Amino acid sequence: MIKKIRNAPGWLGLTEDRTEFVHLPDRAEIVRHIFQLSISGLGGYTIAKLLNANEVPAFGTSKKWDQSTIHNMLSSRATIGEYQKKQVIEGRECPVGEPIPNYYPAVIDKETFEAAQAARRENLSSRRGRKGQQITNVFSGLPTCLYCGTKVKLRNGPVKSLICKRALEEQTCFKFRWSYEDFEKAFFTFLEENEVSPELSHHLQQLRAGKTRHDQGGIYQARLAIAQHIKSSVVKLMIAFAGATPQAGERNANVRPDHPDRYFTAVLLDGTSLVGHPITLPKVESPWRFSSEALSNSLGLSPRQGMLTALLAEGKTLTCVARMLGMTLSTARWHLREIFRNTNTHSQGELTKLAHASCPPQLATSERSDR
Repeated sequence: MIKKIRNAPGWLGLTEDRTEFVHLPDRAEIVRHIFQLSISGLGGYTIAKLLNANEVPAFGTSKKWDQSTIHNMLSSRATIGEYQKKQVIEGRECPVGEPIPNYYPAVIDKETFEAAQAARRENLSSRRGRKGQQITNVFSGLPTCLYCGTKVKLRNGPVKSLICKRALEEQTCFKFRWSYEDFEKAFFTFLEENEVSPELSHHLQQLRAGKTRHDQGGIYQARLAIAQHIKSSVVKLMIAFAGATPQAGERNANVRPDHPDRYFTAVLLDGTSLVGHPITLPKVESPWRFSSEALSNSLGLSPRQGMLTALLAEGKTLTCVARMLGMTLSTARWHLREIFRNTNTHSQGELTKLAHASCPPQLATSERSDR
């Protein structure tokens, strides 16, 4: 049966005998890339801007990608192989009859299609508004409040801030915010110190270079790449706006800025849970010291893992601990995951509490003998 290409999607061609549809490989790859960009949290406007900036050729007669083209592609069930006959009624195309499955070769699977639809719904519900020249919030859709689990929102104003949605809506949660610029600097430093991704470190360097040269295009591209990497490498991001033991305040109290004990917990793709703090307020080293030998015996850990647990419980970062123990950061992460598994804990905060309960520390009077 002869196939007609006139109304077929732009990523398809025909076999020489015109009896079967086939993918145009380059265009099919572009479609898959667009769906992955959507799933990572980018909207149609941003995707079109990115494709044009990278000089990705558009389908059809237009030389440029636009927002409507991206939205039409992302909503088209032709991407999963369906054909829907349409008829023009009063100047509008309307579907006629039931869609025919497996009419076209699918360019993506159904799971990918549904994931993109969920991401688009999230965009529509939380990101409407003017489209700026910068990606204001590279964490959009990711962070939650550590206390109540509600989404964290970006509030615009003289000072842009991240705030728990419940606190913002005058409901019961702790009334503190974290200045966005301060949080972003702290998180970027956290990513580099923990060597989350060499490619991400490269984009952070590009961002700094773009700011130095006042290169708005370079800044945009770097921030877009950083946003994508964060969404693909950080599974959870929980913000404790008022520290580990916040004090309840009045329900209608003003939202106060930048609590001195604020911190965040990030769960990475490999399951590692790490804690980050503001870089402007370095942590003061604890005067208390844990016995690594006692922790090893009490928690059933190896001597090496006991030393790692003791140092973390004293407030040192995993990067610092790895350096002190002469191991790579990836090895330290592996040990930390094993410690979590053996102690039935899930974060450094839980592990620290367990260390305090199992082997109370002593006030340091001299240099530790077991280090």
